Amino acid sequence: MRRMLAVALSSVLLVPAALAQQPGMGRMGPPPDHWMTLDSLAQAVGLTADQRTKVAPHYDELNAVIKKAADRRTAFRQSMGGPMSQMTPEQRQAMQPKMDSMRTEMDGLQHQADEHYAAIRAVLTADQQTKFDALPKPQVAMRRPSPGS
Repeated sequence: MRRMLAVALSSVLLVPAALAQQPGMGRMGPPPDHWMTLDSLAQAVGLTADQRTKVAPHYDELNAVIKKAADRRTAFRQSMGGPMSQMTPEQRQAMQPKMDSMRTEMDGLQHQADEHYAAIRAVLTADQQTKFDALPKPQVAMRRPSPGS
C-alpha cells in the first residue's frame, strides 16, 4: 500500500514538472544539437561491422553539422536582444537582413547534412534503406510551412 501511495504521489509531482519542460502553446522547440547515436542507428537498421566502419565518418560529420547549426542558432538568438514578439515593427524590419542571412546559412548547413545523410544511405542494403527511411531525418532548422502548403 505504501509503495502504491509513493508511486501515485511521485506521479502527481513529476508529471507537471515534465510538462513544464516541454514547449507550450503550440510552439515547437528548436531541432536538437545531434541526430542519433551511432549505436542507435546501427541497431535500427542492422549495420554490419563493415558498414559501421564506412558509415562512421559520415555520421560524425553529420552530427558536427547539426551541432554547428545549434550553436549558430543560439548565438543568433542571443544577438537579437529579445524575442521577436517583443520587438517593434521597426526593430523586426531592421532585423530582416540578419534573419535572411541566417536562413541562407542554415540552408547551406542543411545541404551539408543532407549530403552526409545520403552517403550513409548509399552504404545500406535495400532492406536497410527502408528502415533508414523510416527514421526521423536530421534537420538543422525548423521551417514553417509556406502559405498555401
